[in-house]
Amino acid sequence: MNPLGLTSFRSPFYRIAIIALPLIFLTQCRISKDPGAGADPQDYLPLDNDISGYVKKGSASTMTDQQSIFNAIDGAAQSYINYGFQEGVVQLYSNGSVDINVEIFNQGTQPNAQSLFNYFMPTSTEFLSLSNPAVVVDLSQATSYTIQYTKQSIFMRITTTEKSDFALDMAKQFYFNIDNKIGTE
Repeated sequence: MNPLGLTSFRSPFYRIAIIALPLIFLTQCRISKDPGAGADPQDYLPLDNDISGYVKKGSASTMTDQQSIFNAIDGAAQSYINYGFQEGVVQLYSNGSVDINVEIFNQGTQPNAQSLFNYFMPTSTEFLSLSNPAVVVDLSQATSYTIQYTKQSIFMRITTTEKSDFALDMAKQFYFNIDNKIGTE
């Protein structure tokens, strides 16, 4: 008797088992050990009014290759590519008075995302979280705030269009919303 308990190699059940078993095993395997490696950054964008009063302003800019990231972010694109850029998205949100720009990049692996985070570490920061991953607010900008963050293979930046306590609080709400979505991957 063979290992599958089938008595004949010519049996249709045996042939089906021989074909089905590898397919079952292949569909259960992950290509990457990093849980966020296959993540689509657009899936993490907040929906309209997820953050009270904020809706998308225009269409998202999606980046799926080197040319599209150069078109979207011009000067810093090479840095993202150097640290394993896979794909990204940029979306502007507005409540009518304060705009929030959200940038989310899948860098392929957690070490790539962390290296990019370190590369872009602001000189004047306030830490929102010191745990792994760290979350920082860039205080060095004259007219805006930027929250920078990494989790799994995702590197994220959230930038306000004004430097006010309200704008920073709203940027934090965007961070919490996106962080919760990344945590469910």
